[in-house]
Amino acid sequence: MSSSSSSSSSPSPQPRRPGRPTIYSPLEKKRRRKSLERKRAQSRICIREQIGRWMSLRETLNVFSHAEVAKFLLDLYDNYENRDVCKESEVKIQEADGNSTLNAEKDVPETSLIAGTERLLCENLEDESTDSSGEECTIDNEYDLSKSFSSVKHLKNVSIAEDILGITDECDDGSQGDFIETFEETTHDMTLDDTQDISHEKIHIVYERSLLQLAKKIVIPKCMYCAGEVDISVQPVSSCVHLIWKCSAGHIAFEWSSQPLVKGQTHAGDLALSAAIILSGNNFGKISQMANFMKLTFISASTFFRMQRHFIVPTIESFWCRMKQHILEELHGKEVVLMGDGCMDGPGHSAQYCVYSFMDLETKQILAIEIVDKRKTQLNSPFMEKEAFRRGLQKLLDEQLMVKEVVTDSHTQISALITKKFPCIIHSYDIWGGAKNLGNKLIEASRQKDCRRLLQWCSDIVNYFWFCCKEANSYEKFIGMWCGLVHHVVNEHQWASGNGIIEGRCKHGPQMDEREKEWLEKGSKPHTEMCRIILDKKFLRNIPYFLQFRSTFDLEQFQQHVHMYAPKRFEYTYTIYRARCFLAAIDYNMHLNRQTMHNQQNQLIYRRIYHRKSGRWTLVPKKENKHYVYTDDIMEEIFQRRLGM
Repeated sequence: MSSSSSSSSSPSPQPRRPGRPTIYSPLEKKRRRKSLERKRAQSRICIREQIGRWMSLRETLNVFSHAEVAKFLLDLYDNYENRDVCKESEVKIQEADGNSTLNAEKDVPETSLIAGTERLLCENLEDESTDSSGEECTIDNEYDLSKSFSSVKHLKNVSIAEDILGITDECDDGSQGDFIETFEETTHDMTLDDTQDISHEKIHIVYERSLLQLAKKIVIPKCMYCAGEVDISVQPVSSCVHLIWKCSAGHIAFEWSSQPLVKGQTHAGDLALSAAIILSGNNFGKISQMANFMKLTFISASTFFRMQRHFIVPTIESFWCRMKQHILEELHGKEVVLMGDGCMDGPGHSAQYCVYSFMDLETKQILAIEIVDKRKTQLNSPFMEKEAFRRGLQKLLDEQLMVKEVVTDSHTQISALITKKFPCIIHSYDIWGGAKNLGNKLIEASRQKDCRRLLQWCSDIVNYFWFCCKEANSYEKFIGMWCGLVHHVVNEHQWASGNGIIEGRCKHGPQMDEREKEWLEKGSKPHTEMCRIILDKKFLRNIPYFLQFRSTFDLEQFQQHVHMYAPKRFEYTYTIYRARCFLAAIDYNMHLNRQTMHNQQNQLIYRRIYHRKSGRWTLVPKKENKHYVYTDDIMEEIFQRRLGM
C-alpha cells in the first residue's frame, strides 16, 4: 500500500508540448544566463603564470582537452597520496648483443605498472650494419610509456641525439649539436629581450613541398617508444605551420614550429601579421582574400579582432599619447595659432563619426584629434562638429596650451561657441573657404539670363578679394578697397571716396585700349548682380574673420590623409576608428619634414597633380619617400604588451 501510494503521489513528467519552443521574457533570459554563468564560473581555475607549463604538459601528453590534463595530474597526486614512499622499478631490456638495464625514476607511481610481460621488437639504432632480425626481448613490470608524462621526462641515460637522430659520439659534434641546440631554442617562448629582434627579423613565404623536402633530410629511423616507423605530417595553425614526426601508434618523436610562441599561446607571426594590417591602413577582409587566392595559411577573423582589441589598439593609443605630450611640451609657454577642421566618415546625415583635428599653424604638427559619435549628439549629425571642436579645444586648454587664435571654416555654430565660451581667443575664417563661396555665388549669378558677361569677371573678383584681405589691416580699409571694384568693372578708375581712409582711385597702371575682356555697363543686370553679391550685408559682416589672412590648406591635406587609414567605404567601431585616426596623425607628424628630391644636376624634381574640378595640371616639388621607422617601435611595443600580460 505504501509503495503504491508513494508511486501514485509522485508527479509524472509532463509531455512535451508540440509547436514552437517557449519564448522567455527578457527578465527570465537574464536570470537563466546568470545561472549558467554561475555554473561555468565554478569550473574555472586561474593558474596565472603557470599557463606556459600547463600548455607544455598538454603537448607532451598529446591530449586535446584541459580536462584530460587535470585528470592526469589528479590521478598522479592520488597515487602519491596512497603510498608514503614510491617503489623503485627496473625496466630490463634484453638486446641482441646482451642485456642492459635502464633504471626508472623513483617517483614512478606503482599503480601505473602493468602486471605481466609484453613483447616488443627491439633493434640496435646506433649501428645500422647490425643484423636487425627482430629478436624479441622481455620487459618485466613495464611502465606505460604512451600515456604517462613521467615516462618521457624521467628515463635515465637517454640521449636524443643517439636514440632519435641516430648520432653517435664518433660523429662530428659541431654540426649536429648545433642543430639540436637550434631546435630547442625555437621551441622556447619569447622573452622581453627577444621583442626587438623579432620585430626586425625577416619573414619568408615557404611552399609546403619545399618545406617537406627539407624536413625529410632529418632522418629519424624508429620511434623511441614502440620502435615503429615514423612519418612526417604538416599541421597548419593560423599563419604558422607545425612539422610533426609521429609513428602509427601516435607517439611524437620530434616536433618543429615555424614561429616562436609568445607566452606559450600566441604565435609571433599571427601577432605581427595582425599588427601590420592595421599599421599599413589595410582591411582584414581584403588581405584575407588575397591570402585565400594565394592558398596562403592565414589567421582567422576572430584571432585578428581579438589581437586588435587587446594588444594593437591600446599600443597605438599609448604611442599617440606620448607623441602628443612631447609636442605639447615643446609648445609650452608659447602663444599658438591653431587650425581646426572637421571631417565626417560618411556623406550627409548618414555620417556616424566626426573627426576634428587641430594643427599648429607654425610647425604644421597635429596637436589633437577628437572623434565624436553621432549617438553622443542625440543622433543629430550637424551638431557633431561643434561638439568635437568644443571637446578638443577644452582638452588643449587643460594641457596649459596658450591658444591665441583659432582658424576654422565659416561654421556659424563654432563662431557662436567661441564668442560665448572662449571670448579671449581670436577666431578667424579660412580665406580659401571664403573665396570659394564668393566665386560660387558669382558663377551662379552669371548663369542667369543676360548675365553671361559677368562670368569672365569671376576669377578677377575672387583674386581681388584675396588681395584686399591680405593688404587691409582693418575693416574700414578693406571696405574702401573693396568698394572700388564697383567702379573698376565699368571702366571708372577714379571716384569720390567717402570714408577718408583710402583714396578713391585704382592702383593699377594705365589700361590698354585693346582688351579681350569687355567692360560691364553701369546699371546693367550683370553689374547689378555683382554689386548685390559683393555688397551683401551678411558677407560684409564676416569680413573681420578674414583679415588675419589664414588658410587651413595643410590641415585639409591631413584630412584627406585620414582616408588612407580609415576609408569611408568601410565601417569601424568607435575604438578602431579612433585608433586608425591616431595612426594617420602619427604618420603625418613623422613624415612632416621630408626633404625635396633633386636630380644629379641639383635641380628640383617635380610631379604633376591633376585637379578634377578645374581640369588643370599643377607641378609640385617631389619629396623623399616615406620610411615608416616608427612602425618598428610600435611593433616591438605590441610584443612587449603581449608578454607583459
